[in-house]
Amino acid sequence: METRKRLQKNRDALLEQYHANLDDVYSLQDALIQSVLPSVTDELGLGRDAQEWVKEWLSDTCANRHKFTRSFSLEAIQKNLLWRLDNLWPIDSSIRIPNLHCLPSDVRDPFGRPILVLEVNAVDVPQDSQKRFIILAFEQLRSHLRKLYDESEDNNPRPPLQYIVLLDLKQLSIQSINIDIFTWTVKEVIPRFPGMIAGVFILNYSWTHSGLWNVFKHLLPENALSRVFFPSKDELVEFFSPSALPQDYGGGLPKLSLLEDPMSPRLPEAEIEVISAPPPPPISTPVPRTTSWLSPTSLLNPFFGYPVSPPSNRGLPYLRYGRRRKRDLVRTLLTLFWIRWHKHVIIGGCLTVLLMLCKLRFARLRLRLQLPRRDFLSSFFVSL
Repeated sequence: METRKRLQKNRDALLEQYHANLDDVYSLQDALIQSVLPSVTDELGLGRDAQEWVKEWLSDTCANRHKFTRSFSLEAIQKNLLWRLDNLWPIDSSIRIPNLHCLPSDVRDPFGRPILVLEVNAVDVPQDSQKRFIILAFEQLRSHLRKLYDESEDNNPRPPLQYIVLLDLKQLSIQSINIDIFTWTVKEVIPRFPGMIAGVFILNYSWTHSGLWNVFKHLLPENALSRVFFPSKDELVEFFSPSALPQDYGGGLPKLSLLEDPMSPRLPEAEIEVISAPPPPPISTPVPRTTSWLSPTSLLNPFFGYPVSPPSNRGLPYLRYGRRRKRDLVRTLLTLFWIRWHKHVIIGGCLTVLLMLCKLRFARLRLRLQLPRRDFLSSFFVSL
């Protein structure tokens, strides 16, 4: 199976880097705790709790690898530390992230990695709240992965360093997708939590999601695209085995809603509602449906060649006129022709005008002088 070979190759390369640079990582962590932490504490006036929180992150071997390159790690960690203090401190560990599930700790993929299930649903909360949820989700995932790493045996040659993600699109509404949030996550959040995801299995993918994927794949880096898979139900069960999948996806485990999530201990129903209840969405003026949003020639346009407009929530663009009109395609082709050949067209037009002016002057002089053609040519060139 090609998926298994690719994931095993990536796992072996990561473990090779891990074992080759583990001593350097420990040395770097000691240097950061002894030198960087005191200076940051003095500069920002961190309290004891904040210092302990920063120290916990600095000592996380899984989080601070950055391809295990010391110079890159040192620079990146210093920048990341300030970002974490601005966006994560004080940490609120009581918030449960909706639709994110971690399978029990003893359930792993064939290469010993913990498994996450993310059900993609529309979230009716303000954009700032969505960003907060996303940052907290990544931090909770980092903390849980650190816990699994610490619980692994000291002599374990293959400690858990990454997650495998099952991304379920069954309840996804195309109109609810917010491209701005996705782009922000890829550019601003994922680089702060490097290398946590080994692979993503897209589940319940259908032709209705093809336009969405055409947009997203242009926003993802090449190394991320190589870790995205679209398995059939049989291929999914073949890779993970029934003992590692919930019944929702053809496995032998209980349904996802009945499985204990090690990241989120079960709370009383009333308490869950208080924590997960979103604040009311802000009043905003919807974007007019006639307003053009993406250029017909933009690579992010899922209907390339045709004008599109966003829905009121700025989600996935839709055809501006509800259908693909031939006149729009012709206009796009003419635009592309002009972009590619406009210099040649301008130069050719100037030469044509110049030749026409010369011909017109030639004709006027000949009529005025009424000379034979040979004599007239001589007079014409003398006049020039």
